[in-house]
Order: sequence, then structure tokens, then C-alpha cells
Amino acid sequence: MRVIGQVAQTYIIAEGPTGLYLIDQHAAHERVLYERLLAQKANAQVASQTLLEPRPVELPPGLGPVLEEHLDVLTELGFQIEPFGGETYLLRAVPTMLEQADPAQALLEMVEELTQGKTPLEREREERVIAAVCKQGAVKAGQTLSLDEMRELVRQLEQTTMPRTCPHGRPTMIHLSQATLEREFGRR
Repeated sequence: MRVIGQVAQTYIIAEGPTGLYLIDQHAAHERVLYERLLAQKANAQVASQTLLEPRPVELPPGLGPVLEEHLDVLTELGFQIEPFGGETYLLRAVPTMLEQADPAQALLEMVEELTQGKTPLEREREERVIAAVCKQGAVKAGQTLSLDEMRELVRQLEQTTMPRTCPHGRPTMIHLSQATLEREFGRR
């Protein structure tokens, strides 16, 4: 695909052999990060960054058990978290993909997201945690990307096994075929 530009600091416009694509930059980046993190985890090579200063994270009441339930998976993904008393946890390291995020806020939002629905199978539980981490690490809607950043993101998306959806099931792109464009402009 050939990247043309960005709309509303949220969607990448690209031209492909069969028409025009509008790509949701956040959903696309989530897919790229998800597959990268799965591969790193499978090879036990998840890149982690130790924080210069440990960050205390105060969880809202009732979220401590949720964090504890997922602590083993979070540790495999590069987090280093330890209880610090009550609902407070000390965050010592995070996956490098969260380097642009506020680590404490990212952890809090991830734990809150993990309270949504229950997954009975261990594999599904791990996949939910990985998807939650990737959501925090992905570029956001409203974030301006350079042309090179857009090209690299589209290139990486094209190399994924499931480029059409993010790990949460949302579409990463909308395709407008050349025939649709011609019909909309009254050429057919």
C-alpha cells in the first residue's frame, strides 16, 4: 500500500492495488504490537525497561485481586510489580512498548480493562492481558504521525497474520474499491 496521508490525526489514508484504504492508526498499531508481543513471549524474550524510580500505584478498591490474578502473565510480559500495602503496588519495570505511556496510568487502565468480562480458559486470559498491554502501548487517535511513521506502521500491519482486525476484534481498516469510488463519483 502507498500511504497518502492522515485524516483527523486518527486515520491513515493509503492506496492499494484494488482501491483506497482508511486505516485506524490505533487499531492497526495494537495489531502490530499484539503479534510482536506474542512472538516475544513465545521465545521468552519480552523486552522490559526498569524504571529509574519505582512508581507506587494505588488501585481503586476491589482491583487488587484482579491484578493479583493476572500477575503471573504480567510478569512474563515484562512487568515487575510487588505489593506495597493495602491496594498499593510498586511498579519497578514495564514492557518497553509502554515507554511512551505513563507506566502507572497504563497499569491502572489495564487492570480496569481486565475487569470487563471473565474468560474461563488460561489461554484466553493471557491473550486478554496481552491485548490490554498493547492497547496501552499503541499510538492513540488524535496523535499526529509523520509520513515515515505512517509508512512504517502500514508496512508492519501488512506483515501481520490478521491485518484486518485489532486484538479486540475492531476493524483496522475500511476498504473502498475502485468500483465503489467510481460509482460514488457517477463514473459508472
